[in-house]
Amino acid sequence: MNPIVNPRISAVTGMVSSTLWLFGLFVEYRFGLLPPGNGTILYYADQALFFFALAGYVVLLLGLWQSKAMGDGIFGKISLGVFIAGLVSLLVAQIVQWLTNNPDFFLFPVGGIFQLVGGLLTGIAVFTSKRWPGWQRFAPLLQSLYYLLVLFLPIVISNQGPSELSEALWQVTWFITSLALFSQASIQ
Repeated sequence: MNPIVNPRISAVTGMVSSTLWLFGLFVEYRFGLLPPGNGTILYYADQALFFFALAGYVVLLLGLWQSKAMGDGIFGKISLGVFIAGLVSLLVAQIVQWLTNNPDFFLFPVGGIFQLVGGLLTGIAVFTSKRWPGWQRFAPLLQSLYYLLVLFLPIVISNQGPSELSEALWQVTWFITSLALFSQASIQ
């Protein structure tokens, strides 16, 4: 069977996506472009960087699916499916935000919750399947635990959004996950 998505290409897409997100984050904070923004061309260009980075993460997760790093069982498949659904929900929400200028669209929290739950379960599935050796086995779990502990819980507990630094470090965890997929796809 020919792969639908090449895991190595997906991994490189994930690495590029984390770089795009970091660049978008830098622009967002330097020019005060936090959503809902002020409708300038720079705001929409910056949001496009986040959109393409998020779409790249969907490609990364499709490569993870193709690699079967989470095992052959239903748990891993459902977990990764929920993770992908969360990111796709965020992509749709971003498009709706552009069209309506409404940053409170219901798919943002839905996508965030799906991303959190799907990411954690996917990280657990990759870890417990033991398909990847060494540090690679921990990469998806690291990414999801960072999202939970550093980005999600502060919002829930104290209504405190992420800082530029905490969001930038989150992209490092996406890069590490991409690198893990790349290194394992190179071996297989």
